[in-house]
Amino acid sequence: MASASTAEPSPAPPAKEEDAPATEVNLTDLLYEKCAEAPQGTVFFQRELSNMQVANTMTELTMLLQNLCDRHLMKLMTFDNEPCWKLRSKTEAEK
Repeated sequence: MASASTAEPSPAPPAKEEDAPATEVNLTDLLYEKCAEAPQGTVFFQRELSNMQVANTMTELTMLLQNLCDRHLMKLMTFDNEPCWKLRSKTEAEK
């Protein structure tokens, strides 16, 4: 019995490693959902996205935005030489 309880904690550390990417995906999805609450066609600037308080740092926000762009769920644009993003529907992103 002692060896069975010893064997159970061993799988726990790999589960923690798997949780980190899942958390990032959840934050990416959370950012998408918060943006989706805005009227269709809204253009988001860095300050607005930062104020949504999904990411703790600008680096984290940049990674989330890059993930959304990689998945074609957001489109990177510029307005007056300032980066901005526009949300794309999941259907549009799949094309």
